[in-house]
Amino acid sequence: MTSVSISRSNNGNKIFAGTEPTALYRSHDRGESWQKMVSLNNLKSSRSWSFPPRPWTSHVRWIEADSNNPDYLYVAIEAGALVQSHDGGETWIDRVSEGPYDSHTLATHQMAPKRLYSSAGDGYFESPDCGQTWEKPRSGLEHHYGLAVDSENPNNIIVSASQTAIQAHSIEHANSLIYKKSAEDGDAQWMAISDGLPGPSGTTISRLAAYPTAGIFYAVNNRGIFSSID
Repeated sequence: MTSVSISRSNNGNKIFAGTEPTALYRSHDRGESWQKMVSLNNLKSSRSWSFPPRPWTSHVRWIEADSNNPDYLYVAIEAGALVQSHDGGETWIDRVSEGPYDSHTLATHQMAPKRLYSSAGDGYFESPDCGQTWEKPRSGLEHHYGLAVDSENPNNIIVSASQTAIQAHSIEHANSLIYKKSAEDGDAQWMAISDGLPGPSGTTISRLAAYPTAGIFYAVNNRGIFSSID
């Protein structure tokens, strides 16, 4: 299993699990039984899905259940596509040409209906309309990869960033930063932040998370676990 997500609704929770080779499974009974979402692999783009270190295969990198609509589901394939379903995984809408190709992290936000955030190997993207069109607010952002969004402010965003996959994941070549963007109009420039964090050299890419309380973030990397309350 390469990824997992839970979709919560008044009609009961669903668990989604992604694997390598790329496949998506859904459970309605807390994991007791599973159903394969076969139509995902029938998408036209599936012919080109390929993970560079193992080009003969691909995997489900991220599953994001929409924060506002439990029937909406977004799935990132590494590498090759960001696709979506509007019926809980029964049928699928293929990638759009201007969208992210190699999403590593996806996010939606309860206070920003229809907005979708993607931090990808090909850069940072935002969509204002559930992934139909995409914008690339990258001013000041010189790297890419993971992200987290403030639980109570959809315009307060942090990303963990590195210039290459080797610098992101290899201890020997590690070099990464964390950037922040915060503006009510969403047009602020990204700024690298370092106070309380290890230096970029020798630091692998951070996994990020936002706590349900406003302004609290966590980052974990090979140097340790770090938190921010501001």
